[in-house]
Amino acid sequence: MEDKSKNIVLRLVGQHRLLQSDLGVVAKELAKSHSSVIVISAALKTFASDLSEHLKLENDYFYVELLKKMEAKGDDTENTKKFISEMAIIGEAVKAFLAKYNEEAQIETGITEFESDFGSIVETLNIRIEAEESGVYMYWE
Repeated sequence: MEDKSKNIVLRLVGQHRLLQSDLGVVAKELAKSHSSVIVISAALKTFASDLSEHLKLENDYFYVELLKKMEAKGDDTENTKKFISEMAIIGEAVKAFLAKYNEEAQIETGITEFESDFGSIVETLNIRIEAEESGVYMYWE
């Protein structure tokens, strides 16, 4: 388990880049004059899988161990717990988006709404990533 904790922040940051890359595939496809719903749907499925793996590592291991470390040092964890709760809300919003557009037909019939929702999700996810990388990840060491 020590090996897992040693490189945890690097692994999480690497997963962030992968998630951003997954969404980049969708953005590039949407920018085309004749975007493919098949490509978009496949990219969203890849993103959903990568997100699930990331959230499992982050929520089930990183945040749990971070709070233990902070408590052992006598640090006040109230703000960190609040931050974790806020990140959970963002995670749920992203999952709701993925559930709403989990079929090609849902994307195709509501492409204008999809594009709007997608833009919001990308922005929300990037805010979460920035907040984690410039904030809570720094407490690990």
